[in-house]
Amino acid sequence: MKSTFIRITPDITRHREIMLPPNNSLAPTLLHSILSAVVMLPGMLMAAQSQSPVNWSADGELLITIENNRRILRMRDNVRISQNSIDISGNSAIFEYTLDTQELLRVTVLGTPVRYTQASESRAKPVTGKSDTLIFYEDELTADTIVEMIGNAFIKSPSSSMNCASIIYVAERDLVREAMGPCQGALTRQNGM
Repeated sequence: MKSTFIRITPDITRHREIMLPPNNSLAPTLLHSILSAVVMLPGMLMAAQSQSPVNWSADGELLITIENNRRILRMRDNVRISQNSIDISGNSAIFEYTLDTQELLRVTVLGTPVRYTQASESRAKPVTGKSDTLIFYEDELTADTIVEMIGNAFIKSPSSSMNCASIIYVAERDLVREAMGPCQGALTRQNGM
């Protein structure tokens, strides 16, 4: 039976008190800010619920720290991560969350190799890939899921395969946005083309 150890490092930032001037000139502004937050909260919660969770498991140690206003989760040994149709496996992973909103910013997975699979209802075969390092995050402008494969990067879809030093892949669009060479690959003939 494998044991999982959780070490938690407390946040060492200090809390400061806000003192209002005797005439309470900031009180109306402060009250307005609090009421605005209460009114917006249900909408923000609904938006958060519509996002799919990122599920993970690991056989080894889990370490949680606070660094540079981020909550960092480090895990190792047979790490598995999934979100919707995406499955990733590797030796270790680092999850980065914002401290204030607990929003997941990015996940970095290391492996020998890291393996990537993306199933699709519209395709008979999944997109597969592997690399030494894999980073995935949401693009701030388009909200697309970006998958960066770094070091001995390989990706294969029903229409093509590519082997490069690094590959940046847009998961929702089945699109290689950028690749750094040296590269080699092949295109597969589709529907009479």
